[in-house]
Amino acid sequence: MLKKLKPKKTKVPKISFLIAAHNEEKIIRECVETIANLPSKKHEIIVGLDGCTDRTEEIVKELAEKHKNLRYFSLNLRQGKNAVINEIIKKARGEIVVINDADWIFISKDKKSFDKFFSVFDNPKIGGIAESFPAEWHKDRIENSDIGYKMEAYSSFLWYEFQKEKFTYEKEGLRCLKEPTMFLTNIFRKNLYKENLSLGDDFERTHYIMSQGYKIVQFDNDKMPRIKTTYNTLKIKDIFRLKIRTAVARAQLNERNLQNITIGNYYFPFIVYALKESMKKGLNWFGIILFWIILSSTAAFFAGFKKIGTKEGWKIRQKR
Repeated sequence: MLKKLKPKKTKVPKISFLIAAHNEEKIIRECVETIANLPSKKHEIIVGLDGCTDRTEEIVKELAEKHKNLRYFSLNLRQGKNAVINEIIKKARGEIVVINDADWIFISKDKKSFDKFFSVFDNPKIGGIAESFPAEWHKDRIENSDIGYKMEAYSSFLWYEFQKEKFTYEKEGLRCLKEPTMFLTNIFRKNLYKENLSLGDDFERTHYIMSQGYKIVQFDNDKMPRIKTTYNTLKIKDIFRLKIRTAVARAQLNERNLQNITIGNYYFPFIVYALKESMKKGLNWFGIILFWIILSSTAAFFAGFKKIGTKEGWKIRQKR
């Protein structure tokens, strides 16, 4: 049992941000600069450059001259994000690891909130922080976005809310996970890391951390530090391709007994929840969520006929 989830002290551990990058010349600068300039003196950035053929490596080398808390390693694995993270985490000097995708930025409004966020690790029973809000869930991004981006933002928000309602409980200002079901964990204690082998690496980590007897928590306050997309547009065809990858990832996790979710115990209850909640928000929300359900269901159907391994699956990504 957790005796205290909200520590009084704000002791901040050393933090390592890990970024896997392959041909990210359009976004890598914003990603790295934002993290480098966070209000903390106790964090480092490690970029794994995975066989880049554009200007990504050149940009990262330039940034490393400017930011002394940035290190990079040139790799040529081409086996997907997992392989890069599995390699560069060995170089991490931090007690806490943050896996940050190249198309995310990590935002914190000030040092006080940054310190408060990471001070949850003062509690030795907390092993990780699950994503509390979708990366797309930011007002400035949504207001200037296209239909594809809104679809991801709205559907992900309702999914997160469904998960919180069904699979967490509140304790002293935080939400604690009852079970690892479908929660995304990218912030965790380095010593709890196990190599990830599936396309659902963030789901996989949640299971591994909780199976070692540690708690994973979330925040209800969207003003706390969190991730944000570097983009505000998404093509429908890209969403469809990514949903196929997600369906394959979930199948991999089921095959390895890392989760056991079915239409009856998870998907149908969520669809009902999403439709009901979207109706409360208006016809625009409802129409977008209905389209998302049809798109996701179709992608899951197609995924059943595809033989995609982890290496091949990581090549299915949003076109930039």
